[in-house]
Amino acid sequence: MTNKLVWPLLFVLIGITGCKKPDSSIGIGNLPEDDVLTLYSTDTLTLNMSTIREDSLKTDQLSSAVLGRVFHPRIGTTTAGFATQLRLSAPNHNFGDNPIADSIFLELRYTGAAYGTFTPHYLMVRELVDALTVDSSYYSNFDPETTHGSLVDPSATTFSIKPTGDTYTETDTIEGGLKIPMSMDFAQSILDLDTSSFASNDAWLQQFPGIVVSSTAGYGAAGIDISSGLSIMRLYYHNESDTTFYDFVISPLSARVNMFHQDFVSSLSEMNVGGIDTAFIPGDDLLYVMSGSGLKIKLGIPYLENVNDTLSAERAVQKAELILPLDEHFYDYRYPAHEQLFMMTEDADGNLIATPDQTSNGINIGGYYDSGKKEFHFNISRTVQQILNRNTGVGFGNFSPDRAVPPLYIVSSRAGIAIQGVVLKGTAVDENRARLVLTCSH
Repeated sequence: MTNKLVWPLLFVLIGITGCKKPDSSIGIGNLPEDDVLTLYSTDTLTLNMSTIREDSLKTDQLSSAVLGRVFHPRIGTTTAGFATQLRLSAPNHNFGDNPIADSIFLELRYTGAAYGTFTPHYLMVRELVDALTVDSSYYSNFDPETTHGSLVDPSATTFSIKPTGDTYTETDTIEGGLKIPMSMDFAQSILDLDTSSFASNDAWLQQFPGIVVSSTAGYGAAGIDISSGLSIMRLYYHNESDTTFYDFVISPLSARVNMFHQDFVSSLSEMNVGGIDTAFIPGDDLLYVMSGSGLKIKLGIPYLENVNDTLSAERAVQKAELILPLDEHFYDYRYPAHEQLFMMTEDADGNLIATPDQTSNGINIGGYYDSGKKEFHFNISRTVQQILNRNTGVGFGNFSPDRAVPPLYIVSSRAGIAIQGVVLKGTAVDENRARLVLTCSH
């Protein structure tokens, strides 16, 4: 290694500083001089990081929903509910002569997911004015028009929505559920419909487009199964010859959408006002990720391409690891860190897409939480390599020289089906900062 390569490395103003050359002398005498590769490693690349508001997320046709409200002490309050169709369990049902309602319940099966600390909830179930459709796109800020009033039995008071665990039978293990008594007037109104209303799902949905389920008070949130057919509305009734029940089902074919509302606190409260594009918090000290169309981290590496001025054209990225340490100040065990975070980038139209590391065969981008080190680790080697290749004529895709390098984003891994937040250390803290560790061969 000549001084011609060492001195430029030391004088990169912002970018590759503090590089170290590891001892690679073992067996070096047996290799031709031209075949010797030298490794350079740095963790001092400049990172531009900030917390920004998440735009609305596409949250239709997901496998589960969230119901409830969670206050994260360092982020704010997230409220979650959902809208869904209730489909016929069987068409052409005949309720018989003179059917009379005995009771009706909305029975929502838990997924087992639970968030925050739990207090009693006041729940509302409202009827949609317009039907949802499977071939339409719906987003987390969806605010559908509903008929006035709640369909919940007015004599019902508060509900516990904390998952109670499994129910064991002789043949199966069944996840517990939430049972909401509905209005008897509503039950009888269904039985009073013309029999043609139950000829098909299309006919039924014209009569009853669906429901919105939400909490108006209380804390704690639970995951709700809205795709397996195990969540139902069961109508008990009798007629002149029989006493029985009929189920309306939240089935895999039900059009459905998860809805979230955020109310940020403290230094994040400015996120509650202004447009998405102007709401951000610099990431020098702290960084935040919140699910439910909450918060995400925007990442740029402004001087990364200075590596090309320092190393030869034969340089290759051996590993580029982004490390995001958890901020443990006021850490609360009731609000555990995500098991995994995702990294995304943008296409030419500004839509979020996967990074090259996520889409490459054999590449594991990671993003998992290391509970021992209390850090999230991302392998973005291919992404960094493509950015460096931009000016060498072999860049491609989103990192081609014909467009600016798009930003990277750190987002919640369960953004549309959970209420989870995490606080991370920023880029300018004294100890264990957010950083990119880059190792190149030359």
